[in-house]
Amino acid sequence: MTMEFQLTSVQPYQADGQFGQTFNLRITLPERYGARLNWLECTDRPYVAGMEPDTWTDMFALVGGQSSVFDNWEATNADDGAVTINFVDPPSIRMEPGAQRTLQFWVVVLDGDGEDWAVWQAIQTLACDASGAIVTQSLVRTSNTYGNDGEPPYPPGFSPY
Repeated sequence: MTMEFQLTSVQPYQADGQFGQTFNLRITLPERYGARLNWLECTDRPYVAGMEPDTWTDMFALVGGQSSVFDNWEATNADDGAVTINFVDPPSIRMEPGAQRTLQFWVVVLDGDGEDWAVWQAIQTLACDASGAIVTQSLVRTSNTYGNDGEPPYPPGFSPY
């Protein structure tokens, strides 16, 4: 079974002085038990303790069970066999004069058998003008690859284990 990410929805988000997108990223794993997740993000404007600017950070390792993005992954942790997992992420920033952020995603899943893998990459760009009005609000998938050799690609300089 080939694993491949599906971006099933991207919706503009604006509420409570924040804006961005809410997106749903779906993957079906042939074997969930023992599967691994690396949800890497790199941004010029870190938003949680432990993130460094312009450095790849494994958000699952950093915030794991504290973030609802990973709820469905955690809920299937003890499952055997095939499973479909939806990751719902609402990355956003505050609407304020001159605010801007570029956020890169590099999401890696290895199935429980340790052979099949999938990688999804995207870039979110958000910006406000001098009055705080939204001028840029985009999320663009840049890559969606998969393989069955147990060796998924990672960003240069990042080692997952």
